[in-house]
Amino acid sequence: MNGSDEEKLVSPVHSDSQRLIQLPIKRQAVSPSASSALHLAPIALSDRRRTPPPPPATRRLFLQRSRRSGSVQKSGTLVTDLYSATHLRAMAALTTMTASSHASGPAWLQAALADVEERVQALAVNVPDDSVSDSFAQRADNYYRKRPQLVALLHDLHNRYLYLANRYSLSFRRKHCLASFVSSDINTDDDFDSAGSDAESFLSFQRVPRQPRRWLAAPCDVDMVVAELVVASVERYLLAAEGADAERRKAESSRKIELQGSLVEVLEAERMVLLGENVSLGLRAASLEKVAQAVESELGFMRQRAAELAWALVQLRENQRMCLLGRKIEGLQAQVYGLELRNRELFLAIARREKEKREARAEVERLRQENRRAREMAESRGRSWRSLWDRMRKLDWAPSSCAPHAKQ
Repeated sequence: MNGSDEEKLVSPVHSDSQRLIQLPIKRQAVSPSASSALHLAPIALSDRRRTPPPPPATRRLFLQRSRRSGSVQKSGTLVTDLYSATHLRAMAALTTMTASSHASGPAWLQAALADVEERVQALAVNVPDDSVSDSFAQRADNYYRKRPQLVALLHDLHNRYLYLANRYSLSFRRKHCLASFVSSDINTDDDFDSAGSDAESFLSFQRVPRQPRRWLAAPCDVDMVVAELVVASVERYLLAAEGADAERRKAESSRKIELQGSLVEVLEAERMVLLGENVSLGLRAASLEKVAQAVESELGFMRQRAAELAWALVQLRENQRMCLLGRKIEGLQAQVYGLELRNRELFLAIARREKEKREARAEVERLRQENRRAREMAESRGRSWRSLWDRMRKLDWAPSSCAPHAKQ
């Protein structure tokens, strides 16, 4: 592979994601001093406030191109894309590979890489592998805790990339822009990481004012062309992302309009149905009013008949009562007649009993008289027998062989 050939370099941050940002970069050899300046820049990664700011010219040019490309408006979209689980795992893998490649470097570089790896791992913790919907608590945690950390990490990396680009441009100009380029292809993973770091540094590399010296014109022009290509690629990607977002919003708006149109049609159909129901209900109400009038007239007639029936019922009850009273009177008269007959019979029986009493009393009186006469006769006979007995006692009875003999 020649150094002048163009190839599409895939960013290692997005190599595991669904979006692949392919940047057309003209690969060229970098001098060892520039490579060391790119990878071993003394940046205190553990503290954002210690990061040296980029030069004013580079920062102003980058801000102008950012406003022109609309990157400020799309920063929320980039943050949302980088916050996915795949991007975080890719960043963690890239940081691990870089730390392993620089394990033998100075202590400050190892500490800086360890800090970046720790921050990336903190953002990649508890990220599910499948694409299931997160709960409300997880979304709230991602938005209020991890999103500010990710935004801070992106701003920190952005400032460091600007600083690395400035250092690279200064070292590139300081080395008198070597005219020879290395055409050998790089196959190892460490070289791939360095190329990815070069590509990422080119993303934030800005043009610097050209020097009036002619012997620096050609290499600086090549470097500026590469930077312009990188910036154009980023602008194209941002415009494509903005267009995709606009298309998505347009599709959502059209879908909402269709849903609202269908809802309006449904409401119109419901209104027509309700109008038909109102007409039918009006007809039913008119028919029910006629029925109510007929029922009211029939109710008046029924009330009149009910009054007549009530009067007839009262008369019937009076007649029934009179009939019952007549029957009771007839029964009482029959009882009185029976009692009169019984009284007459009892009176005759009493008369017969009185007559019998008188006859019995006369018979008793006769029997008393007869008893008196019989007692008198008995008394007279008793006296005669007593005298006879006395005479017989006075006689003497002589005993004999057969019977005793009375003594004289």
